[in-house]
Amino acid sequence: MSKITLAWRSYQRFLVTHPIKAQGLTAGVLIGIGDILAQQVVEKKGIKGHDFARTSRQALFGAFFVGPAMISWYKVLDRLYKGSGKLVPMCKVITDQAVFAPVLITCFMSFVAWGNGRTGSQIKSQLKADFLPTLFTSYMIYPAVQVVNFYVLPVDYRPVLINVVSIFWNTYLCWKANNPTDQKIPETFNSSGNSSSA
Repeated sequence: MSKITLAWRSYQRFLVTHPIKAQGLTAGVLIGIGDILAQQVVEKKGIKGHDFARTSRQALFGAFFVGPAMISWYKVLDRLYKGSGKLVPMCKVITDQAVFAPVLITCFMSFVAWGNGRTGSQIKSQLKADFLPTLFTSYMIYPAVQVVNFYVLPVDYRPVLINVVSIFWNTYLCWKANNPTDQKIPETFNSSGNSSSA
């Protein structure tokens, strides 16, 4: 048995026996990767210009908020919509996108803005400018992913698929949250940013 197979099986056991810890660790690592890609690939900061404190803050937010919140939310959805009817997963997708997605984006953008030293009024201004565009970009990606999630995967594995897709989403989200529209961001990223998030 290869080391990769052993590692994967150990991770699967960890997911089942300690789901909140496992999802926290997973989300923290993947959000950290997303910010590294945002800084290095999108913002082209280079190693010397990399803001490691920013990456650390966002990884910690993923570990202590996003991961635990996701697994807890999926269990809430399973309690709300019981049974195995064909419409049950679709109800979960609609509820997830109507409730959890807006809350998560708001919390993440607010946390990042706070970590960047923005005041309460500045955070409000940033959310006013960027919340809806970011949410609509999310709607171009996650409903389809969640259909697969809710129709195919058991609850303990659903955040895994989300987190894998989130590597790309997190790259966009980390860039967007750290480069708010209300600060007059140059137009140079707009076309590439839109194409990468679509």
